[in-house]
Amino acid sequence: MNTRLWLWIAGYLASLGPRNDAVRDFAARRGCKLLAGTALLLAFVSTAVGAPVCPAGEAKKHYWATSLSRAVDANIMQGLYAAVTRGEIGWLDVDPRRPLARLASGINLILYHVGGNCYIGPDCDRFPFSQPTDDRWGERERRIDLTDAATRKIVVNDLLAIVQRADKIAPADASIGVHVDNVHRLGAQDLAALFNDYLAAIASAKDQGLISKGRNTGYIAKNNPRGFKRALDQKLLDSVPFYVISENATLREDGRLNGQSRIAQDIGRCYGIPVFLKTFGSDIAYRIEQQDPPGERGREVHVTREMAREMARLPHIAGVAWSVDEGRYHPVEFVQGAPVAPCGENCEAD
Repeated sequence: MNTRLWLWIAGYLASLGPRNDAVRDFAARRGCKLLAGTALLLAFVSTAVGAPVCPAGEAKKHYWATSLSRAVDANIMQGLYAAVTRGEIGWLDVDPRRPLARLASGINLILYHVGGNCYIGPDCDRFPFSQPTDDRWGERERRIDLTDAATRKIVVNDLLAIVQRADKIAPADASIGVHVDNVHRLGAQDLAALFNDYLAAIASAKDQGLISKGRNTGYIAKNNPRGFKRALDQKLLDSVPFYVISENATLREDGRLNGQSRIAQDIGRCYGIPVFLKTFGSDIAYRIEQQDPPGERGREVHVTREMAREMARLPHIAGVAWSVDEGRYHPVEFVQGAPVAPCGENCEAD
């Protein structure tokens, strides 16, 4: 049985438990037996039929509304409200330093953190060490070392504070997660160390009453599909991400996704996790080589809105956001893709 299924079983059984503190001890005694018995039963059924067991009719479409540079596009927000009204799963993914849009019931909240970078000035001064990013963000950000325990602790404390603040304003039924950027340099073990530390901090805060005990909390996996897939395959993560983001997605001339996005697509296929592609009109998808005159550079084909719509029609892609250029992380179009089942295919033989 795959990892996603085991985690779904645990979460589902936990959701059945009584909320009343007076019966908690009774529930704990009965819950252990219920968990063990149900897990064994599902394992037996899964083995018997040779496929994972998923709740019937649970595949749902997801809608991703995001912007990190300013308010989310008004048309995309309208699409988000319409999606949750239809009973689909909605995600609002934004920078908590900006004013939040109206949070209707059914909208889940994902909040941004610069992650493996820091902002030049007092933010970077908190860390033991930072260095230039040597990229387009170098004028306002520096790189930090998330493999260092002291550095990681500061970031985890930031994430915990973000979730605590969001817990006070989000609707009771909303899931809350963190969007941790700049983790693309980390391997599977270091990704697991960061996110497991975060999950442990959240659990401790719930035990202390600092975050609502019934609040569903988590994280998203961004721009490191190879590392996250290895961490999932090796069962290093204590919980699967809410969804996966693969930025700078393109289609090749043959209609296939670029390599990193294909790995993200595999995560969606194997683990039943929504995969959102982020596309930019400034990106070059491919070049059409010219025969005459020889030696001339081919015609550049950029990632257009239509190409983004083509990506959304691919299997195991939950949706695609398109921005005019990478300098402004402000999508102006979102296209929903395929519905997502709560557990994926059995990919252990892959």
